Amino acid sequence: MPRSHAAHTAINAFGTHITVPAEAHPAPGGPAVKVSVDNNHCELYAICQQEAPQVFDLGPDGRLRYDATPAASETPAVRQAARCCPMQAITLTTREKQ
Repeated sequence: MPRSHAAHTAINAFGTHITVPAEAHPAPGGPAVKVSVDNNHCELYAICQQEAPQVFDLGPDGRLRYDATPAASETPAVRQAARCCPMQAITLTTREKQ
């Protein structure tokens, strides 16, 4: 029987899409992701913070801080943050759980 591939994790409309085999997806929350933010594109709207406050934080000094390796349980919120970013500055890649 051929292996079935789950569709995409299309996060950044201007970045790379990844394909992950269906059997690689853990149950709730999906696979753990690695987060990166392109500071040349980020305009500090803080929508990411609204969508995933456990991962993104716009500090009082005007700098965006984020957890580059959030828990797998944060994956849905982080994906939503990436989708909502008006500048498409957030890129996610799957990573192995630790």
